[in-house]
Parts: sequence; C-alpha cells; structure tokens
Amino acid sequence: MLVTAGCTDSKSEGGKPDPNNEKQASAEVVKNFAAAWVKAWAPDGKPDEAAALSDTPATFGKRLDEVDTALVAQSVTVTPKDEPNCSDDNTCTQDLDVEAVLRGIGTMKWTSTATAVKTGDAWKIKASGDTIYPGLGEANYLKRVRALPARASILDRNGKALTANRPVVIVGVAAGTKATAATYAAFTKNLQVDGAKLKARAVAAPAGQFVDAITIRAEEWETLRPTMGKLPGVLTMGGTQSLAESPTFARSVIGTMKTATAETLKNAGPTASAADQVGTTGLQYAFQQQLAGTPGGTVTLRDGKTKLSIKTVFSQQGKAGAPVKTSLDPALQRAAEAALATSKLNASLVAVQASTGQVLAAANGPTPTNYNRAFQGRYAPGSTFKIVTSAALMGTGQNKSTPLPCTNTINVLGKTFKNYDGLAAYGNGTMEQALNQSCNTAFISQHGRLPKDGMTKAAALFGFGQDVKLAIPAYGGEVPAPKDDVAEAASMIGQGTVTASPLQMAMVAGAVQHGTALKPVLVPGKDPAGAAASPLPAATTAALRTMMRTTVTGGTAKVLAGNGAVAAKTGTAEVVSNGKVITNGWMVGYRGDVAFAVIVEGGASGAKAAGPILKNFLSKFS
Repeated sequence: MLVTAGCTDSKSEGGKPDPNNEKQASAEVVKNFAAAWVKAWAPDGKPDEAAALSDTPATFGKRLDEVDTALVAQSVTVTPKDEPNCSDDNTCTQDLDVEAVLRGIGTMKWTSTATAVKTGDAWKIKASGDTIYPGLGEANYLKRVRALPARASILDRNGKALTANRPVVIVGVAAGTKATAATYAAFTKNLQVDGAKLKARAVAAPAGQFVDAITIRAEEWETLRPTMGKLPGVLTMGGTQSLAESPTFARSVIGTMKTATAETLKNAGPTASAADQVGTTGLQYAFQQQLAGTPGGTVTLRDGKTKLSIKTVFSQQGKAGAPVKTSLDPALQRAAEAALATSKLNASLVAVQASTGQVLAAANGPTPTNYNRAFQGRYAPGSTFKIVTSAALMGTGQNKSTPLPCTNTINVLGKTFKNYDGLAAYGNGTMEQALNQSCNTAFISQHGRLPKDGMTKAAALFGFGQDVKLAIPAYGGEVPAPKDDVAEAASMIGQGTVTASPLQMAMVAGAVQHGTALKPVLVPGKDPAGAAASPLPAATTAALRTMMRTTVTGGTAKVLAGNGAVAAKTGTAEVVSNGKVITNGWMVGYRGDVAFAVIVEGGASGAKAAGPILKNFLSKFS
C-alpha cells in the first residue's frame, strides 16, 4: 500500500515538522513569523527576522516597518488561529489574531490572514500587505490621528481654576548647521537654555527635524521675537499648555510641564506620547494622568493612489481629564509671593489653616524655583523650636512663670552655649520671659529636668517624626533621641540633629492656635487629614498662646506689633554652608485661623530677616 507523506500528521525525525506535510510545515512557518512580527514591533525592534521568513524579504521588511511607524505601535501580540487551510500541497492559509498597543491611544485589534507557500524545499510567508492588515494590498496604507482632550485645571479651595490652557510657543532650531554661534548665544542669554547642548542636539538630529529647546508663554515670545525670530536657524511652533496666571504663581506647588522625557513619559502612563506636554514637577506631575484624561484616536485605511479614506478601521473616544481641587487660597498665595519678592535672600513662606491643617499658601522666593523648599527643605528650626521646648518643660510640672536664669553662657559637659549676639543676660526671669527674649541659656539650664526622650516625645505632640503623605513631596521634621546631654541641650534650642521644613513649623504654630497638631493637607480628599497627635494639655496650650502673644507685644517679634492679634516666635539657627557658619532667620506664628512660618536663608536673625517679610504678608489680608 502506497502512503504519501502529505497525507500523514506524523512528525519527522527529531520532532521537527515534516517539510512535506503541508499543514505541519505551514503552521510552523506561520508560528515563527508571528513571533518574529512581535519582535519587529517591539521598542527598537527590527523587521529582518520576519522579512527573512517571507518569499520577498527585500521588500516585505520595509512594508512591515512602515505599518509599525504609521500606527506608532508600542508593542504587538500575534497569535495564529485555528488550523491551517491548505488548498494544495504548496499553499496554506492561517488567520492571525493581532493586538497592537498604539502608543498614546490604546489597543487596536484585528484579524489578518497569512499565506504560506512552498518555494523549493522551504515554506515561506507570501509577502503581502494583507498579511499585516486586510485590505492593505500592495499600495494602500494606514493613517492614524490622535486627539488630545483639553487638560483639566488645578483648582483653588473654592473650586476656581488656578491653571488654564494658555497659548505657548515652542522655540527651537532646525537640525544641522543652520543655526549660528549668535543663535545659540541668544538662547543662552535670553532663555537660559544651554546653547552648547542645544547645538550638539541640532547637529546630531536628522535633516529636516525641528529640535525643540524650550516652551514659553506666547506673550513672552512676543517680546523676544523681534530679535530672536530673525536669527538663523530659529524655528517655532505654537500650542497650548496648562499654566497658572503667571510664571511665578505657586510654581513649586502647581508644578511645571514640558515635552515628555523617558521618566515623565513613564509617569504619564500608556496613553501618553513622547511628543506630549506632560507634568514634570508638583501637582502637574503627581496628577498627570487624572488631569490629562484619555486621548481619542482613529485609524483609517487609505487608498495608495488617491490618498482618500477607504474606511475607518479603528476608533476610540477620548475622555476628558478631571480637575484637582487644592486647599490653596489664591489671595494669600499672591500675598506670600509679594512678600518674598522683597527679600534679597532665598526665603520660603507657608501659611496653613490652623483649624484644618489645610495649606493656604506655599511660596519660595525671591526668584521662581521648581524645588519646593517650603515643603522639602530640611533646616535647623533654631529658637522657633523653643515652643516645643516650653511644652516639654511644662510636661515636667513647670509653667510660664517658672524661674529660668538667663546667663551669657552655659557649659554642658565641656560644650559652651551662648545667646544670640543681640541679647544681654538679664539674670533671673521666667519661662515666658525666656521665650519672649529667646534666651538660649535659660532653656538649656533646664536640660537635666527632662528625660532622655523628653524632647522627642514633646516634638511628637507637634507632629514631628511622621511620614508626611501629601500629594507632592514634603518633609515633616525629625527630633532624634539625643545621644548625650550636649545633644539634648542643642535640641532644646532647635540645633544639633533637630530638623524641620517651613511647612512643619507652620504646623507647630497651628497646633498652638488649635490645641492639637494636625496633618497637613494640600489636596482635600486625597491627603490624609485629621489629628497628627493627641491634644496638647489645655494648660500648656493656654500658656503657649500667652507666651507667643507677649513675644509680639514685648519681645523679639515686636516687628509684627500693629498687625492685629498676632502671636509669634522668632528664631536664628546656625548652619554650616561651604565650610562657613551662617545663620538662617525664622519666624513662626498665627493670627486668627492662619498659622505661618518664614525662613530666610542667610538671614541675620528672625526679627531682622523674616520679620519684615511676615509684616508685609500680614498687611495684605485681615
């Protein structure tokens, strides 16, 4: 009996498909082609392997790559479906289920048909556009269009928009050598763009490409256009971007947007594109996906000759982004920024609602910065920390009338502590007077009355030592248990290992006003709210309120007198910067339900450096 090889399903020796069994052989080449297609459309993938499995590799690889480029496919899965259908010993067809993730849109699904043909002793995939997508044939092509929804706004505490989609201009240069030395010098001078790096990018870019350098507001470009617009190689593109009312307004909180980088693209999620403007810092970064929404898109099959659409083969409806409501008060934010603009030194101001912990304003000045020192700065709080020290001593049975001696110096285990230069020793006095005059030696004289963890426990009552879980990065401060008496003495005056952010010190002032330390909140409903610690003892709260008020009426914070019923505490903290000891000036306090903190880096003292800024701030609201 004669049995032909083509009529059996048996495998050839070694388990390999029998090349003379059309179903086995065609199924194998289709399976291999599907795997090669996946590799070809992977990031940085090449079509060579898939092309080599076709009957015309010289042209099919290019065709497969063109469709990948047209769709902007991020990845693809290709799955052979059912059994091959063989019309004769040399030709079989098999369907392929294809799912392509279109970068910046979504997943497009289709079924195409691969035709396997026997050429000589080998089976190959017949090179055809229909193998990639049905209807492509030899000349037709796919065209994708992506539609971005308008970016949602970041809102203030009353639900009014802090950001809006405003006109911008993307300024760049033409690829190659069209731009001159004068062009790159102008970018450096006028736009703070590194001209040398821009030139390197332009020279390396493919011919005809627009090399973007910076995105600026349209009104800013109008002032630069008469000079920069005429320079060789300068190119611009118009667009819109989600921006605040000015380049400085709440910049380090609201954040910035730029053309996506590898890092920000990953944060933006699978529906973002490398060409998108995405959040890079602040709330714009933290809530990028919520604010951006979901892009829509279509893919049409087009006639290769007429370029007209034959049919829409994929369509996805976009979804508008959702706004993010913050606790910011725009009037107080403007007041904070205006006050910081009067400083010649780096300074930060935070204002919070004492009764809720909600952030009302957070500003850094005098020049705009993306680094939010107000939330993330780690500073020695200096004498503002004596609020906590007073509470710690009251926990041992002392009160605001307890006698505390103020001497010029005090020695602790060989370490000499002194007062700030402007304070003369006044001898016997009370705890209230020590706080009013900010006498270091008076507080340090009581270090023996505290247990080793006394300052750490007292600080915890003001929210220190917690992981602040705001929507954007923030630091809550630390008061480590002192290793010896010297460290304990230093911590009592806010030095040594004690650190805090301006936000945390504003929360300390808020705890005195409210009676309980609260968790800071920037995005209500998102950030954890409520108490950060047990309530302060009622007697301690009452005493601290009185002591901080008399610090304004007759102490080191008298610069704020005449600005309503303000309670405050000054601070001067010694820090080492570039090998030199400098001082930072602090002032914290509250008026009504608004608690605040100001730090001035390199400020001579809290009263001289931070005081005028706070006086300016308080004068702008009642």
